[in-house]
Amino acid sequence: MLLCSLLQAPHSSLIRAALVAATPNGATCALDLACGSGAYTPCLAATCAPGALVLGLDRDQQALKLASVNQRLVGDGLNLPLRSAVFDLIWCSAALSLFADRAQALSEMVRILRPGGALVVTVAGERWVRRRTWPSELPPALPLPPADALGSELCDELRAAGLSHCHLSAYLLEPAGLAADAAQLPLADGFPAMPLAIGEPEPLPVLLVARAFLR
Repeated sequence: MLLCSLLQAPHSSLIRAALVAATPNGATCALDLACGSGAYTPCLAATCAPGALVLGLDRDQQALKLASVNQRLVGDGLNLPLRSAVFDLIWCSAALSLFADRAQALSEMVRILRPGGALVVTVAGERWVRRRTWPSELPPALPLPPADALGSELCDELRAAGLSHCHLSAYLLEPAGLAADAAQLPLADGFPAMPLAIGEPEPLPVLLVARAFLR
């Protein structure tokens, strides 16, 4: 399955919900990096403070013309035409794996973040997953981080770029059309409660959402 198909319709609603769930509210200056036609930019704006500056940036000028955002900028993610320490929130959805140099792209994102600012990144692909069934009495509001080191390499990349307090969420992308709460993988290990059952490893299309902060 192609990576690009995992991050487009019919998965758009799930991706929007997962991005919003991972995003701290109240940003005053936010960037949708590699926003394309701006499919997710309105959701980014909805998490921001009233009157916030929300910028959509992409290297594809034609796609950017379709974006429903007032502030647009054509630019290369490997050499962002932006001042340092400007943004308190950056989204980079479905784009990190498209950069020729991921480390350089992350370095540029960190450069333009303010201290305390947040970066939210999504990536998708097939991963080996062991599904876990948890007791029904487990508090639903308790966040369960992915198990089996699922997505740990993504957090490692963010830490290597100078970010901290990385939090991961994982969502199944098939069957398509699942709501975020149904698609989220309750895969935590090292948790005080024990799962009722652990399935055999199987390759599944998974959306990973990572949030980290600039120290």
